[in-house]
Amino acid sequence: MSIWRQKEEFNQELYDNIDNFFEKLKGQKKIKDRPGQDIMSYDIFDIIENKEILVIEAGVGIGKSWAYLIPLISASKNKEKFNGFLISTSSIALEEQLEQEVNKVSELLGIDINVTVAKGKNNYLCQKRLDNFLKFKDSKRKYQYLRQKAKQGKMDKKDYEELPSKIWKKINVDMANCTNCLHQNDCKFISTRKQWKESKNIICNHDLLVNILQRDSEDKLVNDPSILIVDEAHTLLEKITNAYKKTISKPALESLIYNIYNQMDIPIEDNLPLIDSINHVFRMISTKAKREYRKSAQEEVDILDKEASGFTCTPKIKETVEELIEQLYDLEVNARSYPSTSRSLLRQISNLKEMRVIFSDLISEDSKNIYWAQFLSNTKEHIELNYVPKNTAEIARQLLSNSNYGKVFTSATLTTKKDDYSYFIKGLGLDQIIGQPLFQEFSQPSPYNYDENALLYCATDVVNPKSKDHQLYLDSLATKVDELVEATGGRSLVLFTSKQDMREVYKRLQKSNHDFNILVQEDGKNAEILKEEFKEDTTSVLLATGSFWEGIDIKGESLEQVIITKLPFPIVEPIIEEKASNYKNGFKEVYLPEMLLKLKQGAGRLIRSESDKGIVSILDSRITDYKESVIDSLPFSNVTNSIEDVTVFTKEKLNHNNSQKTKTLR
Repeated sequence: MSIWRQKEEFNQELYDNIDNFFEKLKGQKKIKDRPGQDIMSYDIFDIIENKEILVIEAGVGIGKSWAYLIPLISASKNKEKFNGFLISTSSIALEEQLEQEVNKVSELLGIDINVTVAKGKNNYLCQKRLDNFLKFKDSKRKYQYLRQKAKQGKMDKKDYEELPSKIWKKINVDMANCTNCLHQNDCKFISTRKQWKESKNIICNHDLLVNILQRDSEDKLVNDPSILIVDEAHTLLEKITNAYKKTISKPALESLIYNIYNQMDIPIEDNLPLIDSINHVFRMISTKAKREYRKSAQEEVDILDKEASGFTCTPKIKETVEELIEQLYDLEVNARSYPSTSRSLLRQISNLKEMRVIFSDLISEDSKNIYWAQFLSNTKEHIELNYVPKNTAEIARQLLSNSNYGKVFTSATLTTKKDDYSYFIKGLGLDQIIGQPLFQEFSQPSPYNYDENALLYCATDVVNPKSKDHQLYLDSLATKVDELVEATGGRSLVLFTSKQDMREVYKRLQKSNHDFNILVQEDGKNAEILKEEFKEDTTSVLLATGSFWEGIDIKGESLEQVIITKLPFPIVEPIIEEKASNYKNGFKEVYLPEMLLKLKQGAGRLIRSESDKGIVSILDSRITDYKESVIDSLPFSNVTNSIEDVTVFTKEKLNHNNSQKTKTLR
């Protein structure tokens, strides 16, 4: 492992600026010096100087944003040598928070700096689409006020928070509609994007970062910075994968066929053989996917949260797809020989060829893509065919291979055991980038006092989640959750990997006579509103899944216990299965690291400040098989499997007044 090292030659002034800043910080009462923050800053200073790659895990409370902003803003004084920075984080909300942090740090450093918060097209109002939307009578009657807001120059999504997301999606920028638009000259998105090249310092989110990297070699969206900081880097690979995901839908493919026939002036018969073949292929894949979905759901209830399924290409499916490929090829040949080939027809012929190539790859023994069926409208009846390249690590490597600037990847969850970044590094192909040394800093632990203020409880007396009697498991789980939330007087976040299990446990908890509210995450309920409700009701219990494993930051006595109902192993699905197939022991090399990273995210919800105290309870009896890996990945020194120890801890450490308000179950 390579750690931070001081070079013989470096920018002494920049080093002194950073050093002086931390010396002054130590003497201040308002802003506390945090161990590990200075090490991270010196590391990043080194990356700026030498255009290298750094991965560094920064525990909760280090203040990693300040750790990288201090050297970045200090370096910006040298306007000739420093080309600015590009910071990417996981959400728009974090972008805006970072903008505020830039202002604070620059003020403390006494350095003026301009920063641009860059957002993707979906975050801007499209005047053309708004005009079309307001042509409808119902829209005009209910949403006429939107026209006035647009005239006032309010074009950002945050100016329209009152709108339901389904309405915003009808009026935001859609690149397909940008050509020959009457509003091009006064389009806020187009003018904003042009400014990105003029800005030296940019904050964006990972989705936009991937788009920027995709266009790096030509038609650049931003100029090369001196350094790229990827914060919340544990989510980057998922964003890259999503950016390369493509879809084939039956209606879109049929529309393509009909358009080609129309442009060739060929009469369309009622029973077109090619359309019949398309219907046959999609019907067969849908049937196979549903069968595999049901079989998987019987073995793993978490599958029920997914609207997708892998499928096996049986000999019959392959035969049917081969027939379709032949028909697509015949149409392609006929279209190319058509005497008058317009630009539109040529484009559609190209799309037709791409569809033929994809179907050929689908049934190939050595396919380049991973395929799965995406069910539509919660019916498990109709599907789209989704696919993504297998070589995502190689794609990531190519995107990140620009050696003109340094790169830093940081998060609170990058290692699966102490100082082991190998899973993260291999996922992004960082170890295969040529021409840029890769350095791995020792994990910087959280400065918070886990030794005194935190307990890890590993229950071994809950029925195994793999038990054939799932109702018995749920009864056992609900009993244990009931006991634990009573011990802390509520104040608990209960994390599930399955919505179905969450609902069942909620039903059981409603029968208990607790003096605190029990909240549950419901489909369609705004997550931010639910978080605020949980935070404000300081004795409540929240049952949640999905984004709540990492999307909640609550300090104080509202959250004194995180209950993890099940070790969060990923479900067996095509992408993760393909990744595991590249290893001799796919479980150890993929499934176990994936579980540990998500477990770290969930457990990280507990201690969010110096004064926080509490318990992380893991209610999965299988933990005895993985206890060493789990303990090695988490920051807890106090570990027990005794409920008596939990009782003692709550009495000694969580000594608040347990008088509760009248219970109102929800």
